[in-house]
Amino acid sequence: KAGIPMIPTIFIDKGFKGKAVLKQIQAKGWGKFLCKPAYLSFFGQGAIHGKTQDFVDNFEPFVQYEKDNKHQKEFLVQPYVLKPNGDVFDEIRNFFVDGEWKYSVFTDGTDYDGVYEQPPGALKEACKALAIRAYNEVKKVSNWEGKPIDTLLSRIDIGVVPDKSLKLGYKIFVNEIEPQMTTWLGRYCPYEIADLMGNACISQARKALKLTLEKGRKLPDKEKVRALLHILDERLGPLTK
Repeated sequence: KAGIPMIPTIFIDKGFKGKAVLKQIQAKGWGKFLCKPAYLSFFGQGAIHGKTQDFVDNFEPFVQYEKDNKHQKEFLVQPYVLKPNGDVFDEIRNFFVDGEWKYSVFTDGTDYDGVYEQPPGALKEACKALAIRAYNEVKKVSNWEGKPIDTLLSRIDIGVVPDKSLKLGYKIFVNEIEPQMTTWLGRYCPYEIADLMGNACISQARKALKLTLEKGRKLPDKEKVRALLHILDERLGPLTK
């Protein structure tokens, strides 16, 4: 709806039904596919993938997958997206801290050690711009006490596939949007990550507590909280957003 490019996707929001999903995959004409939970899943948990024909020939893995993931309601099913050399696409992972883009890290799709800070250039800027568009959508649903609030950290992974037919030389798309419970890749951050996140946590705590006080929530030490926030305002200056 936002016009943000992404991998063609079958969205499932009422639980995984193997027969129906396989029928949709075949209708799309996908020779290979990946299926994964769409919500609160980490490090490949609940993923299944392979050649479509293999599941047609032997449906049992889908039967077991349906049983193993009956607690999940939301899934994403996507075709394999490969680079011209046949390897899985790469990613440029963009990190937003306290509402601002801070850094980006390249991760190779198949080489575990192929990780480094994305160097300056047109590809970095194009991926940054696309990530910012995606983060603007995140901001629409990020709130506290019914009021907008920036996320502490969001990682927006931009898929990258070489394509000489395009001016940029690459096809780029949003692959994943992840919350702060993700790999920060701090060793590739051009800043001292502890200082960056420490300041962000203070900022987030101030914002959240102020919104809670404005909401009129009951707190055990409300006046003490109010006084401490006032001290922080004096030392750090007023919050600007």
